Amino acid sequence: MSIERFTVSTFAEQVEGDQGVAMVEFWAPSCQACHDVDAALEKLAQQFSGKARIGKLNVDEQPQIAKRYSITTLPSVTIFRQGQVVHTLIGPAPESVYRQALEEVLQSATSDAHTPGDAQHQVIVFSTPTCPWCLRLKNYLRQHQIPFKEIDVSQDPKAAQEMVSRSGQMGVPQMWIDGQVVVGFDRQRVDALLGLSKV
Repeated sequence: MSIERFTVSTFAEQVEGDQGVAMVEFWAPSCQACHDVDAALEKLAQQFSGKARIGKLNVDEQPQIAKRYSITTLPSVTIFRQGQVVHTLIGPAPESVYRQALEEVLQSATSDAHTPGDAQHQVIVFSTPTCPWCLRLKNYLRQHQIPFKEIDVSQDPKAAQEMVSRSGQMGVPQMWIDGQVVVGFDRQRVDALLGLSKV
């Protein structure tokens, strides 16, 4: 099965309105790195046929959708579950990275099916590759199986500006948890907002 090409109408139905898992590459014809990602996604489309929907969306043709999901860097590969963003990978990555992310979301979806009532939080992490506290925070979230969107502010000045305007702080890591701003790795506040302190 080859990767799908989404339009406004098919994206609304097959991604936002779908109750399963979908991986979407936001790309543009002028983006050379995007073409490099296609081969990896083609393999994943065959490997995960029947388990996840895998496709791509041309941001030049569908700019309103790219704007809705704050896509500012290409390629961006976003994983949706039940129509909600649960993970975003910014920039090109090896096939193994996309596969691991997809497997984690599918595994999480399976475990959630056995634990009804768990709330799905919207989590965005602003970080840089050289920040040790950023790494600790992301590992902490993965340890607790909290899906999150990661934004590298060293590569995305627009997102960095938005981060500073919301928090008034330039340092990383920073998080948005269901719209609430958390500056630094404030474990007590993170636990409270995500319900991790519950036994």
